[in-house]
Amino acid sequence: MSPPPVEYRVFGNIAVHEKCRDSGDPEAIESDVAIIALGWESRFTAFGDHLRLKAKKIVVLDFALQDTGISAVDANREKLASLANGWGVEVLVVNLEPSTEYQKNINILDHALAQLAEPCGSYQGTLRRVFVECSTMPRIYIQWLVAFAFKRLAIQSLEFGYAEGVYTSTGGKDDFSSGLDRYVTVPHLQGGGGMGEEKVLLVGIGGDADVFYGLIDLVSPERISLLVPRSQKHAAIDTLLDQQVSKVRGTHRLEDHEVKDIDAFGLAAHLDAFESYLEGFGPRAVINVFVSGPKVQAIAAAVAACSDPRVQLKARIPTSYAHREVAADGRYHLYRLIDLTSPACSLPGTF
Repeated sequence: MSPPPVEYRVFGNIAVHEKCRDSGDPEAIESDVAIIALGWESRFTAFGDHLRLKAKKIVVLDFALQDTGISAVDANREKLASLANGWGVEVLVVNLEPSTEYQKNINILDHALAQLAEPCGSYQGTLRRVFVECSTMPRIYIQWLVAFAFKRLAIQSLEFGYAEGVYTSTGGKDDFSSGLDRYVTVPHLQGGGGMGEEKVLLVGIGGDADVFYGLIDLVSPERISLLVPRSQKHAAIDTLLDQQVSKVRGTHRLEDHEVKDIDAFGLAAHLDAFESYLEGFGPRAVINVFVSGPKVQAIAAAVAACSDPRVQLKARIPTSYAHREVAADGRYHLYRLIDLTSPACSLPGTF
């Protein structure tokens, strides 16, 4: 009996599919290369319980963690090596600057992926399918990878894996970040279609919800809208979100339709919300989008920016990241993005 057909939704020129796993035999994921950001959280290797990677190389992004002396990093490095050895996949470590040095690192990654395209690419010397484990990957790198794939046309299909986390601390927003250095526009997602008819700020908030306040002064929006991720699983985070929503409502007099509750880990749900908001803005509006919630928000915001030339995708570069433990809660999400403009979409195995 053949498996049921996979259902896709289309946003712009990108088809998306999502699924969630919580148990069962590991699922085989085929890709030209797999990209994994080394981290200290124990959920870093949670994908090994859910997936069996069939790739030509596993590309490990080491954000200068080799010199930090964090024992959890070394343990995760060893676990990854063991997984790769069991799958028979070669590991290539790309040594980078600390993750806050995003521009230097993006230049290095651009070159590294270009070098891998010919030996590993399965479509005319390009990377046709790439898997990205993004549980511990900073958002700006997730968003740059989406832009690299679908704006630079360097990758035909991206699949993201994400392990939900268990947040044991209830201390507040300082658990999520350590200071704010600056805001930047994500490379290749600078917009350009808007002419200033209206300035809009569309925000997907998270546990450190108030980190976007500086953007209000920076872009001086006439309208602010919020996407609020709800999972019904983290009461402390929901309390933080409620406090921030109440604060923004009171300060900026948001109306009910300018605040939407969204399934925290639903890609289509976030994209539907972005699409609904974007349809309500003028054709010459300048739309700044910023997200700080679950990583799926980062993916959805990047897809929206690829699909709508009015969108300028903003990211924050914190002073540092809190070295805290986040364990996996057992649920693992897969988010697949496919470039419908590419002839490679017609090849067997793309979907």
